[in-house]
Amino acid sequence: MVTSANNPLLRFGIITDIHFSTENEPAAAAQTAADLRDCLEYWQHHDVDFLLQLGDQINGSDKHKKEELRQVSSILNTFPGSIRHVIGNHCLALPRQELMRAYGLHSPFYAFTMKGFRFIVLDGMDVSVLRMAETPEDCQTLALFRAHPELHDYCGAVGVQQRVWLRKELEEAELAGESVIVVCHFPLLPETTDQKHGLLWNHAEIAELIASFSNVQACLSGHYHYGGYALYHGIHFVVFPAFVNRLEHPRFTCGMAELHHGRMVIRDQRHERRYDLSFH
Repeated sequence: MVTSANNPLLRFGIITDIHFSTENEPAAAAQTAADLRDCLEYWQHHDVDFLLQLGDQINGSDKHKKEELRQVSSILNTFPGSIRHVIGNHCLALPRQELMRAYGLHSPFYAFTMKGFRFIVLDGMDVSVLRMAETPEDCQTLALFRAHPELHDYCGAVGVQQRVWLRKELEEAELAGESVIVVCHFPLLPETTDQKHGLLWNHAEIAELIASFSNVQACLSGHYHYGGYALYHGIHFVVFPAFVNRLEHPRFTCGMAELHHGRMVIRDQRHERRYDLSFH
């Protein structure tokens, strides 16, 4: 496929932290739905290949979580292409298996390949207060972070079995000559978040692992509602602003990434360029 500045290899829509709520005033809920439909119109107008939903799709209120998921899904599922979902902490107000069925996931972490790019989607709530640890090492990880409440019980870690899987995916992508985009709801670098929001509990270990592979080009995250960016060992760590805070930072309600040979361009809902990131 011949590409140019206006003809990337791949386009995908991006949205994170919708925090869809049915407890709002009717006018506010109607505006949220209208703003989501504007995002869908934008993605369809630019013919994106898929949609990446980076987590916390629902607010997760005790009384309304099922209805939140039903309503927001009824809007997003009008998107004519595939939606790649990431599990966030608010999502797990619903049982994990119920959420995975709604998202069409067979596993909370997974990978897929498109046009020479391998997307590796992590489950940052793999080890968390919301899930029974599966291995002795994961039990130790959970105990460690329970002892440090300043690290937040609404965050989590990538467990030992998922880390083995992640390394295998990275090795296979390297052998296949694929560029890698890592995706996680939680930020992986302290400089891309703040103390209030926190980050992946074992962020340093995961960041070092992915940085040990020269074909990893970017890591995309949500969770920190105001967005952030850092370059680490040549990898672009991009944290996208939250849809739910769109009135506070209207510069990014939703957006789109364009993957070219050697670079990634990220645009906002007005199609203005926010990042032009060269690959190493």
